[in-house]
Amino acid sequence: IALLAAGQSSAITTTFTGQYVMDGFLHIQLPLHWRAIMTRLIAITPCVIVSAFIPHQLNQMINFVNAALSILLPFAFTPLVKYNCSPEIMGDHASKGKERIVLYTFAFVVWFINALTLSVNGGGFFGNWRTNMDPSFQKVLLVIVEITFQLFYLWWNLDCVLSKVDSEIAQEHVGFTSGEQTPPPNQNGEGEII
Repeated sequence: IALLAAGQSSAITTTFTGQYVMDGFLHIQLPLHWRAIMTRLIAITPCVIVSAFIPHQLNQMINFVNAALSILLPFAFTPLVKYNCSPEIMGDHASKGKERIVLYTFAFVVWFINALTLSVNGGGFFGNWRTNMDPSFQKVLLVIVEITFQLFYLWWNLDCVLSKVDSEIAQEHVGFTSGEQTPPPNQNGEGEII
């Protein structure tokens, strides 16, 4: 069920993204039904091709992709929490108090679980590789790479949380959140409320 839900979520997200990119950024105006068919084909075709050519390794590929996504999640989630809790960026809408504590705790838990799954057997990466290797120089190198990556992973997340928000980035976005600037007009020429 989880795999089906993840696949549906991914397909729907990719489809909507494709529709917005075609319509908004590329200004490709197609009838609604053709746009829907085209964006869905673009989203689904790579999956069908991969499953047709290597059907016996799909489970291994799914495990690898899930492990890769778990590694990448904190690189997107931690800055999102940081900017969401930053008064410099969000102005009066920044998360405060208990909400801020919950968000940072959640970001730490997400990082910790993902860092742990990198190194345990069955997690899809270093733990599996280390377990399947005989004692050798290559295994020592793998452990060195694993420790180096884990230290970088920890440093990056701590640096992201503890560093100050760049004042130039804050100045670009504060006007939007405090209402000093108006957003660009939409296709009808009217301002859009964000």
